[in-house]
Amino acid sequence: MTYLPLSWAKVRPDAQCWWCKCPSQTRDHLFKVCPEWKVQQKTLLAEVLKETKRWKSRWMVRDLLADGRCVRAVLDFLSSTDVGRLAPPLEEEGDAGSEASEWELRERREREEEREEEAETLGAVEEGGEELPLFLPTPSFMASAGEE
Repeated sequence: MTYLPLSWAKVRPDAQCWWCKCPSQTRDHLFKVCPEWKVQQKTLLAEVLKETKRWKSRWMVRDLLADGRCVRAVLDFLSSTDVGRLAPPLEEEGDAGSEASEWELRERREREEEREEEAETLGAVEEGGEELPLFLPTPSFMASAGEE
């Protein structure tokens, strides 16, 4: 089966992965094999295995995203990675002083300020400025309750 790279959104000029420089960034790549997110993928895999009794090779990302039992694991994965957030800025070659790049920088700053204000109103930022995760891992005493 051929997977559509995420470059179709026209955010980037090519399909290359934003983090590991793999030639094609797909959902399967990000959720299963991208080396940048190995720790988070391992946690995701453990949660999916616990909920569905299926190994990584036995589930497709589209099914994972549609399965209600995996919602918590997927949200934890997304909140602990940059997957699904804005693409990192492209490295520009000598064009950093142009009007377009200044405009993009200003827009980026404004969006960041809006996000910070929204996070403060939602209580997602501590007074020290550290960002708190929106979803915390399930405590072990709660996880074991469903196994009985």
